[in-house]
Amino acid sequence: MNRSVSLIALAWFAITLAGCHAHQEMQYTPEQYAKLRGVELITTPPTRPYELVANVEGFGGRHTAKETMINGMIDEALKAGARALIPLEFAGEGRGAIKGLDLFVYTENSRTVTKGRAIRWTGN
Repeated sequence: MNRSVSLIALAWFAITLAGCHAHQEMQYTPEQYAKLRGVELITTPPTRPYELVANVEGFGGRHTAKETMINGMIDEALKAGARALIPLEFAGEGRGAIKGLDLFVYTENSRTVTKGRAIRWTGN
């Protein structure tokens, strides 16, 4: 009986510990995560010349925070070899008064998704 209780307690502890561990992209705001990963997160039109590396999207479940999806896009941009992430459209280019990180957020089929362009700087 004592051994069974010990095994149950150990299993409960292991499950609790595993459940408390959060993914790295969920621990930081997009601004913090971008800085940590060495990617510029740009929400105004870039003034330096750049080349498009890839279009990236962030996905999640129905209750996934937009910040978590943007952090996922930062990882995708890095995998593609990009050094910065910009929105598909900037304020005034069809998105109205939307500003900041909300420029990356879209609603498709009643679900929130994030989209952006992974870019690399050219020239000096």
